[in-house]
Amino acid sequence: MTKMADFTMEELMLFVIGVLGALGGFMVILQKSKCESICWGCCKRDVQAVIQEEKLQMTGHTGLTPKPIKKEDVKLELKEPEPEN
Repeated sequence: MTKMADFTMEELMLFVIGVLGALGGFMVILQKSKCESICWGCCKRDVQAVIQEEKLQMTGHTGLTPKPIKKEDVKLELKEPEPEN
């Protein structure tokens, strides 16, 4: 069995960097996943988000943004104020 005195600072540094790198990679995977919730290895995927991302890559838009209003479509009607009695 090895003792703590047998380890050097470089070996400790490599261990810490390895653990932090693995945790960082895991966090990137979780951030990019389309899961709504993760509980004990069960992942509930948001299928609508996957479809929207694929549609965005293919067409350049998801179709969720409202279409701009044209000036021709807007009718402005001014009403006369009613006289007060």
